[in-house]
Amino acid sequence: MFIRTKSYNDIHPTTDIKKLIILAKRMLPDYVFNMSYLENNPYTFPEVQTLMEGITIGGHKLTDQQQVLNIKESWLYLFNLIYNQQFELSKNTFNNIHSIVAHNEVLIVGCFRTGNVAISGSDYSPPKADELDELFDTQLEIIKSRCNTSIELALELFLFGSLNLFFFNRNKITSLLISNGILISSGQGVLNIKSKDRLEFNTLMLEFYNDKNHNADNICDFLYRKCISQL
Repeated sequence: MFIRTKSYNDIHPTTDIKKLIILAKRMLPDYVFNMSYLENNPYTFPEVQTLMEGITIGGHKLTDQQQVLNIKESWLYLFNLIYNQQFELSKNTFNNIHSIVAHNEVLIVGCFRTGNVAISGSDYSPPKADELDELFDTQLEIIKSRCNTSIELALELFLFGSLNLFFFNRNKITSLLISNGILISSGQGVLNIKSKDRLEFNTLMLEFYNDKNHNADNICDFLYRKCISQL
């Protein structure tokens, strides 16, 4: 479990949820590109735009194309959940989003990993696979009880998924989408880690992983200051 000592206020006034979804859909190519870039996908922003319009791009691996399309579909699924007031914090929601994010990328999707994983560049050892179910339930309740605002909850949920690595892959993307489910459904905006900030983000995430107490203050400051927009 990680620690956080700083507080983060919600944004006021809030934005109407349906209006926020409409605005977010207009920005979808930007969100898809930035998420893909976090995963080292070589597609440029214009190429992402073109692919999302249904036109394939030559010279790229099919796996890179699949990743971009998966992220797009994951966002659309999330918008639909929120619009229909069906978004909830549950293992089922995490699994369903992951099943779209990682579709056709790995054999095991939509369920917690069954083996151990590691984080490149860090000595941190994520929880063992047989600990994940109980850990999810207990830590999620702790997070929900200690967060006083929607923004705090969104930030902690992102770190919750990124630290525990519930899945074999695409943990950051899945966790980002969950966090955005919280932000959009509470009228707060969108959490969007821009491509130009990837180096700072990666540096702060490694600091977070490597800290013996997993102090989240610096990465939370970064996300709050640079990555949340009300559109």
